[in-house]
Amino acid sequence: MVVRGRVVNGTPGGGSPEGLEVTLRIFDAGAVAETLTAPVAADGSFLFDGLSAGEGATFLAEVTYRGVGYFSESVVLEAGQQELELPVTVYEVTEDPATVRVTQLHIFMSRVGDRLQVGEYYLIGNGGDRTYIGSESPEAGARVTLRFTLPAEAEGLSFDGPGLGERFVGLEEGFADTRPVPPGQVSLEVFFRYELPYREGLEVRRAFPVPVASVVVIMPQGELTLEGPELTPAGTVDTQMGPSFSYTAGPLAAGEELVFTLVPAPPSSAVEPTASAPTGGLPTRDVARENAIGAVALAVAAVGAYMLLRPGSPGPIPPRIRPLVERIAALDERFEAGEIGEEAYRMEREKLKRQARNLLEHGKR
Repeated sequence: MVVRGRVVNGTPGGGSPEGLEVTLRIFDAGAVAETLTAPVAADGSFLFDGLSAGEGATFLAEVTYRGVGYFSESVVLEAGQQELELPVTVYEVTEDPATVRVTQLHIFMSRVGDRLQVGEYYLIGNGGDRTYIGSESPEAGARVTLRFTLPAEAEGLSFDGPGLGERFVGLEEGFADTRPVPPGQVSLEVFFRYELPYREGLEVRRAFPVPVASVVVIMPQGELTLEGPELTPAGTVDTQMGPSFSYTAGPLAAGEELVFTLVPAPPSSAVEPTASAPTGGLPTRDVARENAIGAVALAVAAVGAYMLLRPGSPGPIPPRIRPLVERIAALDERFEAGEIGEEAYRMEREKLKRQARNLLEHGKR
């Protein structure tokens, strides 16, 4: 069989990809079965010929340009298929974060004993035509892109995937990401969790390194809920954590704080469910509310992924994503056993997570 493709520079006026090297990885059952390389021709094309792979094998092409790795879409070989196309787009680089923003931020909170567990899930995009590579940080001893602070009293910082000393580096007031941000609506994900005291009157302050388009905060119903000048209540929703209060916020400028406080929860009868709809006659559209409900619906899907895809997460698992969750668990075991390299592990795990989130989102629409 044949795998071919073309490397294109997505930055207008950018350099030629001629002379670059393409790495092709072939995955079988989540593990790298074969790694091959080929040169990029003057017209950007590349070719891998005489390959042998079975149905269900996954192919992924990678090109490094100006120190940044770029990937094709991963493609699964179908029965009888003898040719695959794996185009790769590369970009010039910039140290200016002007075009980087958080397109969606989901904050999940849950009570465990006297602690408040918080998960922050960022979808980060770059509206420009150059990859943001950040700048050298003497404090971090590395080139960093996005810096994250933590709330006062935060403890037990952990990450989904490579953490401190790997993808992320510790700073005095938090941590920083070292991964570049290529152009795209969502080109990077950041997911971390920490704990706070669960008590009435606790004030949480969050500030963000780049502008944030929208925020959704989810907190299960209980003794306490949230209140803040930037938060807009969006009713209640059913999540993997049970019936939950939901809130929206944003847009927020870079450095602008999102502040909220834990306050006594109102009686459940006083909270309007998000899923409720007006009855009788033709309703008057409330575009702001519709947008908020849409954002919460996406967050409900994301909270499913958060609860189900984190290490050691409990069920029940929706049947439509159970096979993907099982594949992620098996992949984690192979990585911990040293049977698969970090880069291959990361790419395959993120691909499976995207598939699971897409299924969860589709089920909520």
